[in-house]
Amino acid sequence: MTIVPYEILFYTLITSFSIQIFYFLFFYLRLSFHKNIKINSKLPISVIIAARNEESNLKEFLPLILNQDYPNFEVIVVNDRSWDGSDIILKNLQKEYSNLHIVENPDLGKDGFAKKMALTLGIKASKFDNLLFIDADCKPSSIFWISEMADGFNKKEIILGAGMYISTRGILNKFIRFDTILIALQYLSMAKAKIPYMGIGRNLGYKKEVYEKVRGFKNHYHIPSGDDDLFVNETANSENTSIVFCKDSITFSNPKRTFKEWIIQKRRHNLTGAYYKLYHKLLLILYPITLLVFYVSLGLFAFYNLKIAFYLLALRSILQILVFIKPFIIMSCRDLLFLASVYEIILILLYPLFHIKKQKI
Repeated sequence: MTIVPYEILFYTLITSFSIQIFYFLFFYLRLSFHKNIKINSKLPISVIIAARNEESNLKEFLPLILNQDYPNFEVIVVNDRSWDGSDIILKNLQKEYSNLHIVENPDLGKDGFAKKMALTLGIKASKFDNLLFIDADCKPSSIFWISEMADGFNKKEIILGAGMYISTRGILNKFIRFDTILIALQYLSMAKAKIPYMGIGRNLGYKKEVYEKVRGFKNHYHIPSGDDDLFVNETANSENTSIVFCKDSITFSNPKRTFKEWIIQKRRHNLTGAYYKLYHKLLLILYPITLLVFYVSLGLFAFYNLKIAFYLLALRSILQILVFIKPFIIMSCRDLLFLASVYEIILILLYPLFHIKKQKI
């Protein structure tokens, strides 16, 4: 018998369960019913990539971007303070692709936040008003990536896409991919609900006028990260933002290979969360808190009524699978679906490690 009174435990369990179901049905379910409206856009597009010491990735992934099936686009690569052979790779590719433009950002030993500077240089060098962003270590899922993302510019000023990690062997890869897909579910579904709060630089688009309206990254330039999510948090609203979500619009990156590297990456990403708007932070923290409360209260309530506890757990797990199945398939995470509840619990227990110490880039 537990020391927690039955009534308190019951209402705590039902409340946390209800909030979890609300997130599934009000937010996440929107992605299951999302359909891109194909316009076959021909708008000119500037793809901008900031690359620092990305010699191997540029050699492997940049041709996949340069060979996109789209009639009118340029690719601007900002060689950001590189000391490897990136310049040689870029110059060789430039001989083959006339739409590849190289911008040099030399290392002057002064700018600690040079990615924002590199992107600024890339945007200033762009010829077109519609800007797409992807990282140097990313590859588009198909030759129609630009085509899919470009359609969004016919309707809105800010376009949010999904960026996943490449599947490899090992449990760490599964945790990284599961964590990434949860984040994608959050920001894409909340944008669908007209509450856009972030985007990722691995797959993001916006019009140049949006950038100029807020004077670029000026308001958060002092923060090491945030060229993507803080920019979207500042500029996106219920009217000017849309998502593009289909098999051909996803990008994929190489994941971290060690637990330590992943933790450092997560801590760096979490630096920016503190600067989100207050109601965004409340919406984001409510889901993991109620998830933890649900499992703790469920375990305690099982001492009182094992059958009800089992039914609630089964109902949540089945609903989660039904809501997640289509997005997981689109984002190539089918292998993670049926153990989603297990991965989720482990991630909740790992969350304190992501916030222990602030990291600088």
